[in-house]
Amino acid sequence: MTEAIKKRNRVFDYFVTEDLFSGGVAWCAGCPLELTARFVPKVLGNDIVFVSCPCCAAPVLHGQNLGAWHKLSYLSCVMTGVASSATGLSRYLRRSGQDATVICFTGDGGATDVGFQPLSGAAERQEKIIYLVYDNEGYMNTGNQRSSATPRGAATTTTPVGKVKRGKGVPAKNMLMIMLMHKPRYMATATLSHLEDFAKKLKKAKELSKEGFVYLHVFSPCPVGWRIDSNLVIEVCRMAVRTNYFPLWEAEFGKPRFTVEVASPRPVVEFTKLMRKFAHLDEAGLAELQKQVDERYSLLKTLVEAASK
Repeated sequence: MTEAIKKRNRVFDYFVTEDLFSGGVAWCAGCPLELTARFVPKVLGNDIVFVSCPCCAAPVLHGQNLGAWHKLSYLSCVMTGVASSATGLSRYLRRSGQDATVICFTGDGGATDVGFQPLSGAAERQEKIIYLVYDNEGYMNTGNQRSSATPRGAATTTTPVGKVKRGKGVPAKNMLMIMLMHKPRYMATATLSHLEDFAKKLKKAKELSKEGFVYLHVFSPCPVGWRIDSNLVIEVCRMAVRTNYFPLWEAEFGKPRFTVEVASPRPVVEFTKLMRKFAHLDEAGLAELQKQVDERYSLLKTLVEAASK
């Protein structure tokens, strides 16, 4: 048995329930969001409540007509109210003696832009909730518009490639550093190419959310908006880790540590060549993206080393 198969089989040990979503749902083919939504309750169980809003997750979490596409408890609210609604729900459940984990499940637009203020407030108050962001680097549900999580140079419908401008002109907001400075009880990054790492972090998140605020940032490339062949989505996740475009780490009370360290990082071009949203970048544009990746990783590594002393 190969090491890859052994690792895959170990993931099954973390499952505590069957798939709580129906077989056919209204998510795009190959979307990591669907795999994440299915994976989370299989690891955490059905004693969870999803709280979400208008986003890519909404068509399935809301259900359609008179039917539902899952067996989970779910609360829908506006984009600006996810963290606030989850806060009230979590307090009510604890007051009434119900042992359930409240999980905000939103895209990067709802977290980094529209819903950031209540998210920041919930983190500052150490509300006992999990805030999970599936980061597809844009407003994909409404037509692939840029968000503050969209990287420099990326082509979107609101940052098009033309004679005057060549994609988004400013870097993405460093949301992870912003949340780290809030010193949540626990925070972590995750992606689907590293499922055992993801499962361990989900288990830890559920346990530590009983003590305070938990933030999970999940890298979730969009096949449609990023123009990726759907069969390459997991490889995109894997290459994001291997190039340090998306490092895997965790932190308790603002003290980070790596959970997966890349001994010999690949150049970021090996990541960008897997999609067409960066296809227009010339050598200078790729160098600028590589510089940003290196700078952000260097900052994170410095913080990890400081926390270990």
